[in-house]
Amino acid sequence: MKLNKSKLFEQNWSAIALATIVLCVCLSIASPAFMSLTNMQSVLVQASVTAIMAIGMTYIIIGGGIDISVGAILFFISSVFAELVVASGSYPFALGVSLTAGVLLGALNGFLSIRFNVTPLITTLATYTIYRGMAIHLTGAQNIPIPREIGYLGNGSMLGIPVPIWLMVLVTIMGVYLIKKTRFGLYLRAVGSSEESAHESGLPIMRVTVLAYLIGGCTAALAGLILIARVGGLQSDIGIGLEFTVIAAVILGGTKLSGGSGTVVGSVIGAIFLVLIDNGLNMLNASPYVYDTVRGVVLLVAVIVDRLSEVRTTRSLIKSSAIKMRGAEN
Repeated sequence: MKLNKSKLFEQNWSAIALATIVLCVCLSIASPAFMSLTNMQSVLVQASVTAIMAIGMTYIIIGGGIDISVGAILFFISSVFAELVVASGSYPFALGVSLTAGVLLGALNGFLSIRFNVTPLITTLATYTIYRGMAIHLTGAQNIPIPREIGYLGNGSMLGIPVPIWLMVLVTIMGVYLIKKTRFGLYLRAVGSSEESAHESGLPIMRVTVLAYLIGGCTAALAGLILIARVGGLQSDIGIGLEFTVIAAVILGGTKLSGGSGTVVGSVIGAIFLVLIDNGLNMLNASPYVYDTVRGVVLLVAVIVDRLSEVRTTRSLIKSSAIKMRGAEN
């Protein structure tokens, strides 16, 4: 079976995959320890939180929305989980309630945006403040340690591979299936391409949008549980600014900010790429104060490239339509 190179490089994630490979080569030259198995596992474990959240965000952006409250959802869910574990001592109960709460918060974002026709950016900016305020009120802005045995979700391993990596792979497979093989994925792309056309076609816009945000809330909740297990407890600054890293990963992965198209695999690679940058800067003993600057530059470049790509695609469509019209006239 021959590999079709032209189709490979037509994939939305081909550019970020190539950039990731080049970055790995450069960092391995700069620091021989970079390519060690221990460091690679560490990179993937660190990337798992962002990648899982990025998968949920991919659905939201493909559907024409955006959610800047995911970091606050992560914080609130982590707070609920920590409080319930300490109060009840029941890990399954705390896990179930926390994941359910994440689903509900995400669904609420989608419902408010569609039901009241409010721009998703404004809606989720408001809910970001609400969710973070609720978490601070719940915990009193205190750090809450959790029992060590609960750390398996973030620090355990199965068949020699860390559990967070297994979860990232599992969520990725499920994410690809939903977007590629289900009617929901088809409807979501249609809504993101043109909500007006989707409405005229009789598509269930409310249901599709709410489900996309629901998935975003669920992935944020799962990421929060992994993160709190990894660090061994709740920290009052958890999740701050994480939403922008997640959005950057999605855009780097080839998902269009305007909606209508995107790729789960690309978002995961984008998350790994961003963690590789941090990991490389750390191994090169760079100042920690430049990390945010580098992330910001990467996000800006990604947005500019996304915009240029969109303009180029629009021009190509206009040119193609003009040629067809001339042919019809002749």
